[in-house]
Amino acid sequence: MEGLPETGGPSCVREGKETKMTRLHILAGTACLATLAACAVDPNTYDPAPAPPPVMDDPQAPAPQPGEIAACGHAGATEVSLRYPDGWQARLAEGARQTGSGGGGGELLGGPSQPDEVVATDAQPVAPPMVEYPQSAASARQEGRCEILMDVSPTGTPEEILTACSTPQFNASVYRAATSMRFDPPRRGGQSVRLVNVVYPVIYCLDE
Repeated sequence: MEGLPETGGPSCVREGKETKMTRLHILAGTACLATLAACAVDPNTYDPAPAPPPVMDDPQAPAPQPGEIAACGHAGATEVSLRYPDGWQARLAEGARQTGSGGGGGELLGGPSQPDEVVATDAQPVAPPMVEYPQSAASARQEGRCEILMDVSPTGTPEEILTACSTPQFNASVYRAATSMRFDPPRRGGQSVRLVNVVYPVIYCLDE
């Protein structure tokens, strides 16, 4: 299926309310109990107001189905985490280190030169990825979330591609999609520069 990227956001590929007690609530309830224990109340005059009815989940809301994920807009579905490959975090950390130290480019004839590469985590493609939904995932009614980590050559072609997905079924598909992307790198000193550590999200969602 074809990817439909939003401006500044992920590509979404389509095929075909819990009630939680937080620590704040517990502390508030404890404070109320402590207050009541410290007060003397005449049982003949004490007339407490009726307690409000408990808040119930919407009985009309459909329960999430196996394979559905919250990133596809299913209420109550699982918030999936990504399985990052070896080297992913190290690359991001190295890029951040170079950015912080002002790295990128050397010197020419004793003067500062223009950088030949730029860390551009949020760079957006001029040609979005052509994404196909994996048949095995579609048959299993499995949705997924992925991220692509890549460098981009001065000509706009993705290189050094890594993929991280919520389930392995999507890795091959999103890798192929990454190779179809094209970028328009910025120019420095009259020449296009290399983009480093571009991160692009892709979400695989099933039709209702």
